[in-house]
Amino acid sequence: MVKGFEGLALLAALSFYLAPSILADANERDDALAITLVNVLLGWTVIGWIAAFVWAHRPASDRPIAQVVARRRQAWARTTIAKLVAHAKGGVALTGGLARNPLSHQPVPVTVNAGREHARQK
Repeated sequence: MVKGFEGLALLAALSFYLAPSILADANERDDALAITLVNVLLGWTVIGWIAAFVWAHRPASDRPIAQVVARRRQAWARTTIAKLVAHAKGGVALTGGLARNPLSHQPVPVTVNAGREHARQK
């Protein structure tokens, strides 16, 4: 009877200790292995267990990455449209036209080679 109780207590303690790992696996998180490693290796420090538990509860989101990609696409689209408009106006550079550099988010002047003028001169 005592051995059965001890076994049950050990199982309950192990389940409690591995709760962040079990939770991450139940939620089918992509980073469940990382959560499990933090839980197993650092869980004995209590702070590591709390960190793994909070990490397992936090929703996994790709939203920040999607926002960066959307901003980059918009910046490239603005630059491309500005260049097309400049080319449609006769191949001259856009006066005062600014586009945003998608890497630094700084406005940069848009210039287009005057291809028609070079073709006429040759």
